[in-house]
Amino acid sequence: MPKDLKEISSSIPHPEGITIDEENNIYVSSASSGNIFLLKGNQIDIHANTRGRPLGIAFSKNLNCLIVADALRKSILRISLGNASISKLCDSYEGLDLNGPSDLVINEDQDVIFTDPLRNPYPNPCISPVYKLNKRHELEIFIADLAFPSGITISENRVFISETRANRLVTLESNDNDEEKIEPQMFRRFAEPGNPDGITVDDDGNIYQTLPGIGAIAVINKDGEMKNIYHMESWKPSNIHFKDGVFYVTDRLGSRIFKFSK
Repeated sequence: MPKDLKEISSSIPHPEGITIDEENNIYVSSASSGNIFLLKGNQIDIHANTRGRPLGIAFSKNLNCLIVADALRKSILRISLGNASISKLCDSYEGLDLNGPSDLVINEDQDVIFTDPLRNPYPNPCISPVYKLNKRHELEIFIADLAFPSGITISENRVFISETRANRLVTLESNDNDEEKIEPQMFRRFAEPGNPDGITVDDDGNIYQTLPGIGAIAVINKDGEMKNIYHMESWKPSNIHFKDGVFYVTDRLGSRIFKFSK
C-alpha cells in the first residue's frame, strides 16, 4: 500500500483529472457532471461547469488559470481561477473536429500538449494523435499514431504518454518540432489488462502510472524498471498528480480522492 494513504473525498462523481494551484487548492474534474470541483481545506465547492465531459486538467501558473481537456465538447478549455469564466482554446485541426481530448500537460514554453484518442470498441486499436498547442494558439501534431493515447506528463524534456490499447508507456523528446523525426520509444510494457491511464513524475524522476485495469499504480524508475506496485481492492485509479512530496489520485470506481506520501 502507498505510504500514509488517506481518503480526502468520496462525493465527487466520476472524478478524472486532478491538479493543485500555488495555494495548494485541489481542483478535480468530474466527467459525469461536467463540474470542476475545488477542494479547499475541508470544503468542497463547484468552481465551474464546462457543460461537457472534462477529463484532464492542469494548472497554469503563468496564466493563473486551469487548462482542461473536455471530451464531449471536443475542446481544450481555459478556466479562470478568479471568476471561473470559460473560454475555448481550440476544437479542431485543419478544419476537422478533435476526437475528444483526454489529458494534457503544460511544458516550460507554455505549450499545451494533449492526447486526443478515438473512442471505438475493442479490438479496434484506436490509432490517434497527440497535439501541441502553443501560446499563440497554433495547433500542430506532436505525434500522429498511438494506440489510444491517454495520460501524459513531462520529465527532463521528455514527454511520457500512456498508450492504453497497446498496454505500454512511451516517451518522446519534448523539444523536437519536426513530426517526421519523432519516434516514440517504449519505456515500459504492462501485462493485460493494465490499461495504463494517468501518469505523474516525482522529484527524483520516477514515473507513477495508474493501471485501472488491475486496480494499481506502478512506480517506474528512470531506467524503466518497476520499483513498486500499489494495489488496493475495489478502486480504479484514473489520474494522479504529484506536488511537494504528496501524490493525489482520483478513483473513478468509488468516486473517491486519495492522497499519499512519497
